[in-house]
Amino acid sequence: MRTGWAVFGVLALSAAVHADDGRTEDGRYEAFPLAGVLGSKGGGGGRAFILDTREGHVWIWSENELITAPDGSRRYGAGFIYQGKLPSTARPGEFIETPRK
Repeated sequence: MRTGWAVFGVLALSAAVHADDGRTEDGRYEAFPLAGVLGSKGGGGGRAFILDTREGHVWIWSENELITAPDGSRRYGAGFIYQGKLPSTARPGEFIETPRK
């Protein structure tokens, strides 16, 4: 089942990146592997940082994320975690402080 969700996530992102209906453009989504993946507990558990370069949305894709089902049960599996949107004034290399709750 875990492999099925991973394949679904990759296909969904691939379809969004390669859609040719005028809403997307080449290079809109950038994905970067996150450090500390190799040798992690469980023999891997890949993670990637995904950036929408046009609108500034950020996600983390994780191969081994704790997921809560609608019935309340919990399990580990692949999933996307939305991190938020970068401010339009953000520049590469700039530190952005997160507001405290």
